[in-house]
Amino acid sequence: MDFKNLDEYYQYLENDTNFQYLDLNTYKYITALRDKIEDENTKKLCSYELFFADFSIEEGKHIPKFQSGANAYPTLELFDDNFVYIKTRANKVQNPKYKAKYNHLLWLSPQKHIDFAKEAIESYFILLKNSSFSIDDNLNSYSFGKYFKNLFVLCQKVNYKKDEVISYLVSLLESEKLNDFTKYTLMEFITENGKNIDTTIKQTFFDYSKNKIENLTDRELESYLNLLVLLSQKLNISPSEFHEKLGDYHISQLENEKNKGFIAHHYYTNALEEYKKANNKEKVEQTAVLLEQAKKTIDLKKVSFELEDEKFNKVLNQWWDFTKEKTTKIVENYDSKVIYEYLILDKIFPQATVLNEKISTPIFDLFTTMSFDINKNVSKNKNSGLNPYFVHIENLSIRHIWLVISKGIKSGKISYESLIDYLKNNSWYGQDFTYLDTNNEIQGFNWIELLSPSLQTFFVQTEIDLKTSTHKSQGYILAIDSLVLKFEGLLREFSRMIGAQTIEIKDNGTEERIGFDKLLDNEKLKALIPEDDIAFFKFLFTSIGLNLRNNVAHCFFTTKNYTPAVMLLLIVALLRLGNYKLETKEKEL
Repeated sequence: MDFKNLDEYYQYLENDTNFQYLDLNTYKYITALRDKIEDENTKKLCSYELFFADFSIEEGKHIPKFQSGANAYPTLELFDDNFVYIKTRANKVQNPKYKAKYNHLLWLSPQKHIDFAKEAIESYFILLKNSSFSIDDNLNSYSFGKYFKNLFVLCQKVNYKKDEVISYLVSLLESEKLNDFTKYTLMEFITENGKNIDTTIKQTFFDYSKNKIENLTDRELESYLNLLVLLSQKLNISPSEFHEKLGDYHISQLENEKNKGFIAHHYYTNALEEYKKANNKEKVEQTAVLLEQAKKTIDLKKVSFELEDEKFNKVLNQWWDFTKEKTTKIVENYDSKVIYEYLILDKIFPQATVLNEKISTPIFDLFTTMSFDINKNVSKNKNSGLNPYFVHIENLSIRHIWLVISKGIKSGKISYESLIDYLKNNSWYGQDFTYLDTNNEIQGFNWIELLSPSLQTFFVQTEIDLKTSTHKSQGYILAIDSLVLKFEGLLREFSRMIGAQTIEIKDNGTEERIGFDKLLDNEKLKALIPEDDIAFFKFLFTSIGLNLRNNVAHCFFTTKNYTPAVMLLLIVALLRLGNYKLETKEKEL
């Protein structure tokens, strides 16, 4: 959109029928208008509109678009005219989508007044009631949920139309306006966040959900069962029935799983916990036996362990809940570029100092271990070979990455296309390393072309696995084999471009390529790449850890060793090594 003045922009807002909560274009339009206008006062008004467009309100709270430490953008302080302009726009605009947002922003501001909240409530109501979209339209269903939560929180805050908004949701439960997941999300939100919610409402949610689970499968079934546990507690009803069904659900997820390993450990552990809560001793015993058997098949330099410390388990569960919430906010609130940067910059992996440690703290005395190498050499001694770095990677890092990637794929923000686009525009892989030699022939590498087959294969297989709740190891063979070997090429390219040694002369005068270990130990490389990333690369590709380069190159990997977990680690390694810009000196020749 190319607006000539603010009036055209205002008219665009009035005519905007896009129901989606995330607006990815408006800020671009208003920025372009601001930058071409010469009048300083109009520029100021455009800036206010830009701040407004970038302002995000979720569950009644301001969520910054960007935040670095204590600094955030946008903030209310940017509106430095006592919100006179925003008040004017809130009064003039008629489109309920924007009238709700202008007024909600004023409610959150120092100018807070109940009239702003009431006007926002009325506008949210109109927006939701007038909305129309297919039940299969997940993006608009998601947007409905976002608007509804803002509406509900405001109603609760000012005690205005709070019964009406709940009744509205109840009226939608038997309708085809919303999909099952959105209905579950909003019932859960009301149950957890509502004040003095009438018991009849909770009972209605309970009855609807109990009837619903008869026809649900997979993730929606798990969600509704968890909701029934919550509602049972609120209604003082025993939740045992639903804990047992949750246990059955976790067991059912393994029916089509051939190479269980880590996945089996995850589901059996969850099932065991639910059966304990249900006090079903028979199923507790059966599942405990299956869990023990599954430990023998755990992949990724196998470690099996038993935890008996309640405090440790509590801390681990708290970490898991925090990470799930954190990754959900990242995926829901930001675009793909920020999500990939999160995988690069967040402390997902252990510190470098942990890489060569063995058991060094009392917490690891709780583990009974059995370690395997790729050729099935086993050590059964207590604490033999247990490395805190590996335990962290397998039990925390991989889960963390999978939360980001899986949520990103489901939201449409993480895909083969978005990853390739990110690598082209935000990593040194996208630079042109080709050049014409003296024979006018193209030499050098196009790294994006070389990386594409691996990444495309991974996303195709992952989407199949997510949709079918299966795991086909064969589907990851090409992706892992290709990316492991390409990573070595990338590391050598990077080393060459920064002037680090990549070959050495042997005593007999022959040239030899320097191995992975020596490449990563080069001082020039270590001066640029953080030591924690160096440690992570060593863990992936050398004998200190998974030794992927050796195991792939020498075909030590069998089919079952090819797991999405390995590919997740490789993708993060790819992102982290690519987080630089290099000078391509060949262009100067």
